[in-house]
Amino acid sequence: MNVRFLKSLGEKFGVKLFFILAVFILIISFSFTVFFIHHERRSLRHTLIDTGELLARILSYSSKIGVFSENEELLKDPIEGILCQEGVLGVSVFNLRGELLRKQERPGIKNPKETTQGVERKRNEIPPRLRESGVPLYLEGRHTLQFWSPVFAGAAYSMEESLFLDDDPMHRRTRVIGFIRVMVDKGVLYERLDGLLFKSILIGIAFLLLGSGVTYFVVKGVTRPLSRLTDGIKALEKQGVFQPVPVETKDEIGKLGKAFNDMSESLAKREEALRESEKRLRSLSSQLLKAQERERKRLSIELHDELGQDLALLKHRLRSIRKKLHEDQALLRAECEDTNQYVEQIIDNVRRLSRDLSPSTLEDLGLSSALRWLIEDFGKRHSMDTSLDIGDIDHLFSQEAQTNLYRIFQEALTNISKHANANRVSFVVKKKDSRVYFLMEDNGKGFDVDQVKEMQSFEKGVGLAAMEERVHMLGANLDLRSKERKGTRVSFTIPISKGGMS
Repeated sequence: MNVRFLKSLGEKFGVKLFFILAVFILIISFSFTVFFIHHERRSLRHTLIDTGELLARILSYSSKIGVFSENEELLKDPIEGILCQEGVLGVSVFNLRGELLRKQERPGIKNPKETTQGVERKRNEIPPRLRESGVPLYLEGRHTLQFWSPVFAGAAYSMEESLFLDDDPMHRRTRVIGFIRVMVDKGVLYERLDGLLFKSILIGIAFLLLGSGVTYFVVKGVTRPLSRLTDGIKALEKQGVFQPVPVETKDEIGKLGKAFNDMSESLAKREEALRESEKRLRSLSSQLLKAQERERKRLSIELHDELGQDLALLKHRLRSIRKKLHEDQALLRAECEDTNQYVEQIIDNVRRLSRDLSPSTLEDLGLSSALRWLIEDFGKRHSMDTSLDIGDIDHLFSQEAQTNLYRIFQEALTNISKHANANRVSFVVKKKDSRVYFLMEDNGKGFDVDQVKEMQSFEKGVGLAAMEERVHMLGANLDLRSKERKGTRVSFTIPISKGGMS
């Protein structure tokens, strides 16, 4: 799953863009949530401290008569009033000597024991500090906040004080008559923070979902034209079909789509022109090969009927002249015999040339037998080992197709004799299902196929080009494989129609 996701992330622009934007939104949401919680935590803590200090000052003001008289009954009402406030766990009142006058805790609430700050151990140290400074202070524990405040002996606070202590230390020291302590539960702070954290997480999730949705539609809007463009390119590449890409915008993506449409239209026109040109070229090549075949047949007939008969007549006259010579003309008799043998060789060459131009064996014996005779005769004339595995395929092809196949083998043998420098050749012709497989192979010196393919047509030579064209006319492609010093292999497979090749 992870590998598939990483592959999609690396190959798909839309997934990559969506992932980057989603991570960016997630970072923003997380950072905003952390900053908001930190800010609210500080704000709530300061509010709790301010409230605790205010409650301590109010209690110190309202309990001064009870502290002055050290009367617990007079302290009852001020203490209960403070205990009614949210989060207050307990209240303690001390006299100037630090002795506890009254202590009262909120009923039904267990007061947590604080040990981390050592508040209880330092209780004896706090009264002297308050007498010295006259300024309220607070001590923070793990679960509670303790607010201490001095109790002054004045009848009331002045208007300037407004429940805030006088800033004159000498004045405060002479008026301190006791101390009060208000314990506030920090659980209120934690509860508010938990609620705030829950709401912040919900807001962050909502923001993330909303941002992801917006990002999805934005990415979709960006990648949709690119996907259409990609599909158009694939269709043009695989099928050669021009499919216009819809252009919906005038921005860079719209301009890219328009440029692709223009390019595809231009390529389609050029492709059509190229196909027409190739079609005309194929038609011309086919007509040229047919004309060449007709001309070969005409020359073959002329060689066989005219030149062959003339040579035969010349041979007959030489024999007649030889018979008319006297016995004492032995030298002339020998020259006539040599000339007669030479004419016999010319007659054989003319017959072979006539046969090569228009193979009579193909018409008389059929394709399979004609191929066997052609290859065996080639092996004899060039002292080369031949291996034949040729099935009966005469009924599978029309006369024109048989002629093309014969010429392909003939040209292959010519190339072997001229260039291969081989001593062994093998030929395979087999029918399998609805196709016929042809193979020609030698053990010659071979050549670099890529180098030959890069050559121009006139550099390759007429033979290979003619073979490729004849194979193409038969509905196949020529497969040429060769390596230097490892021979050459030529093969092609021709499909067979129900009525035979036309």
